[in-house]
Amino acid sequence: MAQAINANESYCTFTLASDVTAGGLPSQDEISKDLESNDPKVKRHALKAAIMAMLGGEAMPKILMQVIRFCINSDDKPLKKLCTLYWEVVPKYQEPTSDEVLRAASSGQTLQRKLLPEMILVCNALRNDLIHPNEYVRGSMLRFLCKVKDEEILGPLVPSIKACLEHRHQYVRKNTALAVFHMHKIAEDNLIPDALELIEAFL
Repeated sequence: MAQAINANESYCTFTLASDVTAGGLPSQDEISKDLESNDPKVKRHALKAAIMAMLGGEAMPKILMQVIRFCINSDDKPLKKLCTLYWEVVPKYQEPTSDEVLRAASSGQTLQRKLLPEMILVCNALRNDLIHPNEYVRGSMLRFLCKVKDEEILGPLVPSIKACLEHRHQYVRKNTALAVFHMHKIAEDNLIPDALELIEAFL
């Protein structure tokens, strides 16, 4: 019999060293408190623990706002990298109510997913990295977006992504082209109708 795969594990594209699991993972409240620390090392350890817990099937609903409040605008590069890993595994949609599930089942319609309100703040932070003056911050964010499959998150970022095609640095332009290709691949003309023309002009 095939072993069940955690939904987060099937979506994420990375592995983490398990040093934070020595002695057991901290509780959600402990992680939440450590994320408020002024020490980047403490924040990194806490965020890494949250990611590990979520990969293990823990929901960790309190952590999202803590990451938004205390980590998302950090200039600490390792912490920023962990944030992008966190965005890969964090639940991005509201859980449907039982009434919504029954209504969709009785009508034969597909249940519409609703983006968590907090994701608006996340999108703003992602956009800030796309217009960051440091080309490597921009490039890293563009590389991360190549892993995102949610049109609701990618959609608001399209103008900033397209603007990166004109960036002076080749690293940014190359990763922008990859992001545009990825968005066209998952959504065809829904996100960037002129994606093929942009890529042709880039080449």
